[in-house]
Amino acid sequence: MIITVYIDESGTHDSGVTILGGWVGRLGQWAKFDPQWERLLKRNRLTCFHSKEMRHTQGEFRGWKVHQRQNFIEKAAKIALKNLEFGFTIILNDDDYRKYYIAGYRPKEVPLDSRYGLCFRYCLGIVPTFAKESFANSDLEIHFVLESGHPNTGDANRIFKRVKVSRMANEQEITKTLRTLITADKCDYFGLQVADVNAYSAFQHVTRSPVATTALKPDSAMSDAKKLQKVPVFHLRLQEPELKKFKQFVLDEIEEKEARRKKPNPSSDPRD
Repeated sequence: MIITVYIDESGTHDSGVTILGGWVGRLGQWAKFDPQWERLLKRNRLTCFHSKEMRHTQGEFRGWKVHQRQNFIEKAAKIALKNLEFGFTIILNDDDYRKYYIAGYRPKEVPLDSRYGLCFRYCLGIVPTFAKESFANSDLEIHFVLESGHPNTGDANRIFKRVKVSRMANEQEITKTLRTLITADKCDYFGLQVADVNAYSAFQHVTRSPVATTALKPDSAMSDAKKLQKVPVFHLRLQEPELKKFKQFVLDEIEEKEARRKKPNPSSDPRD
């Protein structure tokens, strides 16, 4: 079964918080979603959805009133909740990033993740597990699509490649579901536009958010989430425990590399 995950970001420009929003669905679900999203755009005389332009009433959103923006987001959420499998938002505060991940020892051997990259790494650990539970199918092929042009998409690509070949890839069956990562223009993929809706809604922190979220711990089961929402939208925060775990993972990786470097080569002749 082929699964596609569309991811967009919000709040990474000196706002004090980094947010990734995304939606997950199989090919058939996206095939039903796309024409409905296209009709929504046409009804509102839009060629593409950009939350930044809507927030500042620029471009195609020039002159939009508050009620028009709210109405669009509500309809966008309904289309996603009607057609897709589940959504998610991942939130990282700058202060926590500096205090629990960047502070202290900063190795030169392995680069530490950017804020964007760290959120994406967390996504790689969470989304495949939820997808396997939700689709009740271990034979999954998961493909990721990120918006192009972001300065840290290169960091996400580095992380994706490393995760696929890391020691965990051989130990965890779920990691083997990861297939491809591409970047694309938001206007070419409706999935990126609806991912922007998730990121935008989380960033706004409005009490009457049209996309109700399910606040669960990472080890929660998909079955628990679906008891609360038919199509769950997970609200996940990267905090002290997760950040320290990721930092330790980097340090352990360095230690393992050093141990392998010092280990004698059994094929070499000590008399040489």
